[in-house]
Amino acid sequence: MSPLAKSITLFSCLVATAKAFPTAAARAINDTPSCPEPNSTARVYASELYTLFPGQPDLASPAVADFHVQYNNVTGLVIQQAAVFSNLPAEATGCYFGWAQDDAYTGILVAGGDGLLTGRQLSGFPDTTGGVSAAAVQPFDTAGADQEFETEFTSWDREIKGTYHVSGPGKITCAEEVYLILEKPRTTNGNVFLKRSQEAGLFLEYRC
Repeated sequence: MSPLAKSITLFSCLVATAKAFPTAAARAINDTPSCPEPNSTARVYASELYTLFPGQPDLASPAVADFHVQYNNVTGLVIQQAAVFSNLPAEATGCYFGWAQDDAYTGILVAGGDGLLTGRQLSGFPDTTGGVSAAAVQPFDTAGADQEFETEFTSWDREIKGTYHVSGPGKITCAEEVYLILEKPRTTNGNVFLKRSQEAGLFLEYRC
């Protein structure tokens, strides 16, 4: 076999091997959450995000990878997102919301204007076939103001090193599937975008 033929054969084998094994990021996203060690916590990242447009309540959008919410009191633009967290252990307790950002050199976080967000737990979730709309989510958005939590993105897009943030426990009831809606308060203008990666994104932290 000529040297060229040997090189082609070796390259073909390497390509086949690469296709046979998922990347580290793919494995992390598909991992099934489990109970952590005693006195420790574990995280599960959002498995699905749906962008909602209350101004166009029947507009159904497919799941997206990245997080984006916005409110502008001049144009009236409102962008919410609904987040799905799947396969939590049945024994999970003490659930609370958090988010993680990458290093500025590798990730993307934009917090324009005021970055304060509010969130609340949904009582259920609509069928996702054909996408999800604000109107479809609305019947499940039954939590009162006293059940809302806040999370702050303001100025965190100026950081160089990656880090994470948590909202504190007490507002989210653990279940094997948890659904949240996140939005900007109508008292502030702002735009938040967080690109999903292996380490960055929205998560629930819990213990067993």
